Amino acid sequence: MTTRMFAFLRAINTGGRRLTNADLLEPFRTAGLHDVAAYQAAGNVAFRCDRDPREVEGELAHRLSTSYGFDTPTFVRTVDEVRALLAELPFGPSDVAPTQGRTQVTFLASVPTPEQIAAAMALVPDDDLVAFAGRHWYWLPRGTISGSALPVTRIERVVGTMTMRTLTTLDRMVVRFGD
Repeated sequence: MTTRMFAFLRAINTGGRRLTNADLLEPFRTAGLHDVAAYQAAGNVAFRCDRDPREVEGELAHRLSTSYGFDTPTFVRTVDEVRALLAELPFGPSDVAPTQGRTQVTFLASVPTPEQIAAAMALVPDDDLVAFAGRHWYWLPRGTISGSALPVTRIERVVGTMTMRTLTTLDRMVVRFGD
């Protein structure tokens, strides 16, 4: 039995890099994954396989970096894991409503330690809301994302390599590919 999974790739089609969907998806197909499809041109890939997601994650990161010619941090989650993180949104409706749907979900390679979480939370400006939950964290900027003072790169140095998606993107992927 195969499981629907999503791969969230970091730094695809940014900084002068441009991959066509065919180039993006080819390494997934040659890895023996099934029902492979891209969502938007931002490193979001849906696929099916019957292997452990963590095993697939490590294999894909290596395969993609080799195929693309640059490091490609890869974060794989099952559709059920994505559904769960959508359901556990830690911010209330009164927090989310004025932000016009800008809630971000950041995927991590591993669960940060309590010390890492405390260090990251110490960097969060008063204007923004951040909540950690397992191998991801939520960010709700009060203003625009680009106008926020949240030091995302400093937080990454604390908790490790990560990639970020909007809650809306994740919801649309589940609707489109969630079977």
